[in-house]
Amino acid sequence: MKNVFVLEERAHLVSELRWQFEGRSDWNIAGFSSEQALFQQTLREDPGSVLVILDFSTGKTVCLQFLQRHQTARARFPVMIFSPDPLENLEWALRELGVFHIQSGELEPDRLAKICCWYLEPDPQKRQTYLSKTGVTLSHPEETN
Repeated sequence: MKNVFVLEERAHLVSELRWQFEGRSDWNIAGFSSEQALFQQTLREDPGSVLVILDFSTGKTVCLQFLQRHQTARARFPVMIFSPDPLENLEWALRELGVFHIQSGELEPDRLAKICCWYLEPDPQKRQTYLSKTGVTLSHPEETN
């Protein structure tokens, strides 16, 4: 099971991602309103099956608390940030805290779904099949030299 956990106040990102992965029973998209509950859930899962998206509109403090917990965790998993507002002054600091992707501005659910697939789909053929259905070709980090 591939798990995408989203920290947000409203279930907007979660509902958009569920729509993107509709019909894919091997994907679990779950929303959390508490960074502590989210972090505890990530510890219960295999780190290779988890990707976390933090909606920065839930508050800088909340997101930074989660990232601080993430830094001290035994298991590492990828973390993305979505923000409707630009984060130019914070981008490098967020990357230092382990964020691998930042999407600011307009919500692009198809792009977020593609990035989730890119990270969590271990089978290159399945990954390319999913990506080709969406008309995008990306390479997985292990496939680039």
